[in-house]
Amino acid sequence: MFKHRYYIQVVFLVLFAGCVPVKTQTSTPPTIMPTTTSIAAIDRTNTWTRKFEGPNYGAFFDIVLTQDGNILAVGATNHLHMPPYSGDALFMKLTLDGDVIWEQTWGGDGYEQADSVVLAGDGGYFIFGETDSYSAGDRDFFLLKTTRDGTEEWFKTYGGEGREWPYGMLHLSNGELLIYGFTESIAGGRDEYAIRVAQDGDIIWEYAVENPGEELVLDALETPEGDLVLVAGIEEDGGLLKLAADGNLLWAHRYELPGWQFGSQVAQTEDGGFLLAGFSMSSSPQQADTWLARCTSTGELEWETSFGDSTFDDYANSLIRLSDGTYLIGAIANGILLSRVDEDGNVLWRRSLLEQQTVYGGMALAELEDGGYLIAGLIQLVGGRSYDAILLRTDAEGRVGE
Repeated sequence: MFKHRYYIQVVFLVLFAGCVPVKTQTSTPPTIMPTTTSIAAIDRTNTWTRKFEGPNYGAFFDIVLTQDGNILAVGATNHLHMPPYSGDALFMKLTLDGDVIWEQTWGGDGYEQADSVVLAGDGGYFIFGETDSYSAGDRDFFLLKTTRDGTEEWFKTYGGEGREWPYGMLHLSNGELLIYGFTESIAGGRDEYAIRVAQDGDIIWEYAVENPGEELVLDALETPEGDLVLVAGIEEDGGLLKLAADGNLLWAHRYELPGWQFGSQVAQTEDGGFLLAGFSMSSSPQQADTWLARCTSTGELEWETSFGDSTFDDYANSLIRLSDGTYLIGAIANGILLSRVDEDGNVLWRRSLLEQQTVYGGMALAELEDGGYLIAGLIQLVGGRSYDAILLRTDAEGRVGE
């Protein structure tokens, strides 16, 4: 599940400028493109939209279904892409009807933001994000352990003299955690950075590769064998690498294709391969589209395709595999944009919810037992500087309404 991505500032500038050039679409294999469905005349039950507005609510970046059947959403009171930074990490527990049970903030005198959350075995939560207030040098990773009511039990920070930027956290099958993002080297590069930590936050191992350019860890999954597959952004290309459980590199691939491609999310396919979702961007005209790529179990690219709407940019930044073997994709776009695709890249449906004149980010997704979905994200007020938080519950076809 995606939280904010600093490496896509160019994409945000295109989106926030309202750029709508005509584009040329390429697709391999052929992609079925149903017309985006209007939601105005559809009867919907047990669906809702909750907007959290004002100076205390900046964005939601992740959600998890709690052990007692509710929702925990995490994010920031004041989400910013550019300085001056200020605000706290935000945690909010809600019912499946969207009613707030409690909310907490966490932070110091600087800037804190929560990017990921997973359940702890004792009913509490592990929350991962970024901190200025408690950093060793510049901004660092933080890992916070809370009780089930959001009370802090302990927290630890990770990083050196440079700046660390978090992208996500993976809960591993043995209860340990993988936290990842990138670290800025003294020479000015941005390097892949992943840390495996025990349940008490102690470091088991670190994976970092120093490069002169930009290489970022954007998402991760654990294979049934216990290996770790990481999505990498390498300059203007997507990439995939596999680590053994002890952190040793097994293989790495960079997908050098025309234009820009970033695979910000990964999910495993039925045959043990991988589906990447992110964005592609051509240089002329400059247009961001959802990008999908399927790779073998050893990371070789099988096919790649892109799709989008001629009237706005969209960038896939959340991806989950559904119980029926299809995939749900959330995007940064005009309106809350959802797409459901199969393993062959065929688009089964696309829904653009809410006002299409406003940029939204569908930053995290969850599937519900009734077949509906939860979407957590943000609403742009002033590009790069001002956002509100939003949470939606849809039906099984991705439709929403009171």
